[in-house]
Amino acid sequence: MNGKEFTEKRWQESSDNFCEKVKVSIFNQEETRVWKNIIYQNAPNKEKLKILDIGTGPGFFSIILSQDGHDVTGIDCTPGMLDGARKNADAVGVKPRFLAMDCHELEFEENTFDLIVTRNVTWTLYDPVKAYMEWKRVLRPGARMLIFDANWYMHFFDNNIKKNFDAGVLEYREKYGKFPEGFSMYLIEDYWLKLPLVGIKRPDWDQATLWKMGFVNMKFDRDIDDKVYTQEKSRLLYGSTPMFMISADKPEAEEATLDFLNRYWSSVSLEWSNACLKENQSPIKASYKELFRPYLKKDKMRVLDIGTGSGFIASVFAEEGHEVTGIDISEDMLTQAKYCTDILGLEVKLLQANTNNLPFENESFDLVVCRNVTWIFQDPDKAFSEWNRVLTEGGRILYIDANWNLYMHDENEMEKFSENRRKAIEMGEKKLYGNGHSSTVLIDKLSFDLPFSKIRRPDWDRNNLQRFGFKTIEIRENITKEICNEIESLRTEATPMFLVCAEKQYPLL
Repeated sequence: MNGKEFTEKRWQESSDNFCEKVKVSIFNQEETRVWKNIIYQNAPNKEKLKILDIGTGPGFFSIILSQDGHDVTGIDCTPGMLDGARKNADAVGVKPRFLAMDCHELEFEENTFDLIVTRNVTWTLYDPVKAYMEWKRVLRPGARMLIFDANWYMHFFDNNIKKNFDAGVLEYREKYGKFPEGFSMYLIEDYWLKLPLVGIKRPDWDQATLWKMGFVNMKFDRDIDDKVYTQEKSRLLYGSTPMFMISADKPEAEEATLDFLNRYWSSVSLEWSNACLKENQSPIKASYKELFRPYLKKDKMRVLDIGTGSGFIASVFAEEGHEVTGIDISEDMLTQAKYCTDILGLEVKLLQANTNNLPFENESFDLVVCRNVTWIFQDPDKAFSEWNRVLTEGGRILYIDANWNLYMHDENEMEKFSENRRKAIEMGEKKLYGNGHSSTVLIDKLSFDLPFSKIRRPDWDRNNLQRFGFKTIEIRENITKEICNEIESLRTEATPMFLVCAEKQYPLL
């Protein structure tokens, strides 16, 4: 018997009892009010939601949400449950769709639902990772999943929980005598012995799993018993394993990339802070100052460092007496930037922000700078337009970058890149972007689809900056050896760095 078959058999056997129990709940105004409140407090803010109720059972969520005019589909793998759900819906006078379906293999198109709700279902999944991937697939970008569940049967694996379980059961028997029909938490069953999530600490497992899958805006309320158990009997029998709530969003495409970048750069932030301090203690810092000096219009400027990382470029300008603000999407990078600038005794204002939506007033800065950041822009038009907006009239942009990923789309560049990597490996280099090293595979994959990975630069910059209200002051190609040591020059030999300086001619409308 496979996972689907033994799941269906188990819940078919329990369907009569569940249907009667849920029928009572549906007509309990207090219980329906409680559940509607917690769902609507955490659901997307939309007047009419397209909702998928997974493991609907006798239809409780499907029915109470249909009462408020939402478009609800309830699925279950058990015929007996669905029969009860349809009867319960008829009794209430609502018409949600009820479909027989395995939640591991959903029969819906991608990007279909605004909200998934499910209660006491995930612990029964025979392949929870596969199921969660399916749930994500059918959610619309920006849509949400609400999971209500508990660590059922955990008292068999945790002594402290067992003590609380035994105490609750004892108090229940002393107050009410016989257990309610269907209560079986004290039994070891062949069914749940086969389930992968029984005995696994949750929602910790869910948090790690959903994070790996790319869900965003995740929230975990680890104990909602006081909100959902309106009767003392329920608290006594089930309170030893509190019900928890998981809220997680399927990201929009841009949000997914930003979320990944945040995670990735946060993971390398310690490494980058070490590099920042090392560069500050080497001749490289003087080289950058010398490189930038001809392009600075004033001795003291308001400088915005885009993608400041661990703060090296910010520290270069702060040390020269400029008023510097550094932004980055990674909070961990900003923590390391503060660490580095504090050690260096420099004052830099640091903010978490996205270059496509800068949190500054118009004409706030005299200079926008960045190093090796523009290549990762998802929407260059938005970014350069924002730079124009926050610059004063006559303010400048000054940035360094390279065609880091052009080899992915250009055969000649690939040939040069491969030869460079061969030389670097012969000299002992291992962790190289674009070389398949396990530590860089994720960022290499992301890079493939970025706009600037497919465009030769600085030709693009030379031909497009005027569109964003900038007049080119100078574009210098192949500046690598001016600012890099011998090892870094070797790493970037096939992708020479360039410098662009341009001045704001006019504001964009």
